[in-house]
Amino acid sequence: MTTALRFALVSSLALVVGCGRSGEDPRPGPNDLPPIPDTPPAWAADAVWYEIDVDRFRDGDPERAPAVAAVARASGVPASALREAGWRPTPWTADPSTRADWERALGSADETVPLRRYGGDLQGVLAKLPYVDSLGVTALVVRVADPAAPWHVDPWLGPAPARDREMVTLEDPGDPATWGTSQADRQLLDLVEAAHDRGLRVVLDVGWPGSMGATSADADSAATNAFAVAVRWLDPDGDGDPSDGVDGFRLEADPSAASFHRGLRRVVKAIHPEAVLLGRVPADGVVPDLGAFDALDDPRAFRVLRQFLDPAGPQISAADVAAELADVYAATPPDHLPAYGSVAGGPEAPRLATALRNANVLDDAEATPRVRPGYDVSPPGPAVVRAVGLYRLLQATLPGAPHLLYGDEAGLAGARAPDNRRPMLWDDLDYAVVQTRGEARPVAPDAALRDLTARALRLRRDHADLFARGTLDWEATGDVLRFSRQTADAEAVVVVNLSDVPVRVEIEGALALAVGPEPAVTEGRATVAPRSGAVFLSPAVLP
Repeated sequence: MTTALRFALVSSLALVVGCGRSGEDPRPGPNDLPPIPDTPPAWAADAVWYEIDVDRFRDGDPERAPAVAAVARASGVPASALREAGWRPTPWTADPSTRADWERALGSADETVPLRRYGGDLQGVLAKLPYVDSLGVTALVVRVADPAAPWHVDPWLGPAPARDREMVTLEDPGDPATWGTSQADRQLLDLVEAAHDRGLRVVLDVGWPGSMGATSADADSAATNAFAVAVRWLDPDGDGDPSDGVDGFRLEADPSAASFHRGLRRVVKAIHPEAVLLGRVPADGVVPDLGAFDALDDPRAFRVLRQFLDPAGPQISAADVAAELADVYAATPPDHLPAYGSVAGGPEAPRLATALRNANVLDDAEATPRVRPGYDVSPPGPAVVRAVGLYRLLQATLPGAPHLLYGDEAGLAGARAPDNRRPMLWDDLDYAVVQTRGEARPVAPDAALRDLTARALRLRRDHADLFARGTLDWEATGDVLRFSRQTADAEAVVVVNLSDVPVRVEIEGALALAVGPEPAVTEGRATVAPRSGAVFLSPAVLP
């Protein structure tokens, strides 16, 4: 697409969402845009997702500390109130359950935990990209938009926040022609380039259309500006080649914004046909209709598996799991199912390890000690780590694109939002001992869980066609869940034994992944130990 056509498209975006157009208007309208595909891009069906909260992931520039202005800009709390309370950046390794004096001065934990800043930045993500790649993921989801100027990256995530803020003051929020490129914007593009060099896709999590109210009080104009931001990130240099841009967007799948979503889809696909449009589950956790999205985040499978994998013992039988998951998959558009994000809960949900530790608490609104005094947010012990490992095994081998929230691979704990966005656990940092239920417990990344997670995700990545599109046949008895995935030339057999005794199963092929003791295999039969699982692959798909 030429630069001229690109700007012509941007100028006509209001027409795409249904604004009036006279017969004399020469600008292109919706019917002038190229045809758009009805199904997700193939890469999205094969994706393994890793979601990063940049401020909580890694501090790559310790000299650039978070500032009061950053918090005020994002939260709406006056900078004067923050200064009066004595706001300070929260130490990365501090006990997250301990509230600083400034937090107590400003309100409840639910009000003040979101005001914490740890100092993570895009430089930290760049520095840790080899780590992310080693996990076996193929795509990143990052949220980087400046809350006050959502056409830019948050200046405090980049290298020169003061300079970037000054640049924004010279721009007209309602006129995309005045929008420049900040240092933080350039660093995001550096991240995109580095990720693409590794074969990783990058998708931006955005707050459209609501966040674009910062550009115009008129809803149609705000929507048009959102489309302009999409074009800006999909093809940054405007040369018609989107390879230097992001690979799509994720935004809340709010049914009331369906018209906006349809317009956005047409614009995104016109600029970058292989870009993906993902729907984030609303805060209430209810999975809406697909609408104009390629796929949705989908926590329904996890809600079933959580009850089965309860470290205290299964709450439902393996047959119940098979029946309920079959219903979930049958209710999902079949051409889109492989790309649906297999997520461990919605945006308000507790951390994976914490959710499994407290598997009897099914309502995320109650998933916090502030509502349920017995709710346990302590670092995961062996039984919980085993449950997390079994979930990863199932997530990697069942339909849907596996989704991993940063830190879950290391055993990061946390109750429901806002406690579910604790800082990442790294081997080179020493963390404070946490006080949980009157007991002091050490905090450190779980290297064994991290390794198991990587092996499960690499299995999914390396055999994406089998696990994304293969047929699914169940065999469930008691507390033993068994199923097979099969294509024309490959087969996998998956067994999870939650009973109290070993089980013997007939298998073909070789062991590809084990959670718990490695099964003993003799004469085509494998013995799977209690509370363990395994995946067996036919020789055709073995490396």
